[in-house]
Amino acid sequence: MPSRPRRSARSKNVSSGENYNIGDFSGDFRGANVNFSIKSTLTNVQQSVAGIQTNDQDARKELEKLIGQLSEALQKVPEKSQEHAQAVAETAKALVETTKAEKPNKTMLQITGEGLKQAAQNLAEVMPVVVTIASQIVMTVAKLTSAI
Repeated sequence: MPSRPRRSARSKNVSSGENYNIGDFSGDFRGANVNFSIKSTLTNVQQSVAGIQTNDQDARKELEKLIGQLSEALQKVPEKSQEHAQAVAETAKALVETTKAEKPNKTMLQITGEGLKQAAQNLAEVMPVVVTIASQIVMTVAKLTSAI
């Protein structure tokens, strides 16, 4: 497991391409950009849920909560599965963006929802909770779009 970046008062030499110095921080940053990207993507998705046109405020709040849970879970995915985690985050983003349309395309919602579940399935062995959360997101989006 890579070491966490640590604050360092002095600079250290970079060895074998694994440790880096960035300002006052040094350490192994492999995977840090992907985790930041996933968190950033899902934070934006969580904020954009407010733009979904619906009368079902409870479902909207549930979707916001689920996106937050998905973000937390994806932050814990092992480095070897980061590509799959990124696919889950991007597919969740696409699903919410499709849901936000004035008149969401039901076929696109179905395809994107299935895509989210399939992307999550790639993480079933390392982070099974992602599969559960993804399925709940798809069900909540179905509730939201039926309330439009």
